[in-house]
Amino acid sequence: MKKITWPEGKRFAFTIVDDTDNATVQNVKPVYDLLYQYGLITTKTVWVYPPRDTYTGECLQDVNYLQFVRDLKSKGFEIALHNVGSGNFTTEEIARGFEIYCELLGDYPKMHINHAENPDSIYWSKARFCFPVNRFNTHSNKSGIPFSGENPESPYFWGETSKKHITYIRNKVFQDINTLQCDPQTPYREKKKEKYSNYWFSSSDGANVEMFNRLLSPENLNRLEAQGGCCILYTHFTNGFILEDGSLHPGFVQCVQDLSRRSGWFVPASHLLDYLQEQRNRTGFASPWRLAMNDFKWLLNRVLRKY
Repeated sequence: MKKITWPEGKRFAFTIVDDTDNATVQNVKPVYDLLYQYGLITTKTVWVYPPRDTYTGECLQDVNYLQFVRDLKSKGFEIALHNVGSGNFTTEEIARGFEIYCELLGDYPKMHINHAENPDSIYWSKARFCFPVNRFNTHSNKSGIPFSGENPESPYFWGETSKKHITYIRNKVFQDINTLQCDPQTPYREKKKEKYSNYWFSSSDGANVEMFNRLLSPENLNRLEAQGGCCILYTHFTNGFILEDGSLHPGFVQCVQDLSRRSGWFVPASHLLDYLQEQRNRTGFASPWRLAMNDFKWLLNRVLRKY
């Protein structure tokens, strides 16, 4: 893997993509206040519409939440999309959701993260892989509705909107702090998904506060810095980062403080992916061999995560 030269003489790159599941102003604002205090400018996903299923959380229709999101955007944070909402949303609702997002925030989202159970999730579940990984994935959600965001015959199709507005879609997550160590070609294009997507990217798995803190251990950060690597950390800031008494998890605070003292390039995820793309100047598609290797590494990580 060719070593990347990072801007401003920095020794490594780091960003976070935060999944908006169950997020409210109350349960995530203290986290973002801390990140901003220490100069970590990252990416937050949002919903346009209120949840329609078992998930909870606020959306851009909520006045206080919208104000909070706008404030984050004004500070340099990226606002990405986690589908237009949690639940079932039709093609027309999704198209309107993109327009509402643009009207409220001033531009269209550049990054999209598929939400676990939404039937409009695009190239999701089995479609993510070069070969079947049946033990972990099916073609439908828990309600038996097929994932079909890329199917023009589906009532949940939004492929044309995706191709027009979304530059980056998240695919696989790995347990290593150095995302590029696991997937050296992030971001990449896939020939089979060219019609309704542009670029795909991988990330490092920090799904909850325990995994986040473990991933950002001093030993791992030392290695990331020594390798001149890049961490695109995917997490849920609603999963244990704020304790019952309203305070921030002390281990998380310590990780942020340690990280901020290091020579890292801290930018939102799309900014980082743009830079990687510029450095490589790639126009072709990822090879089937490389995509198969990503599948294998992902499967191995899933097995290791259970033990």
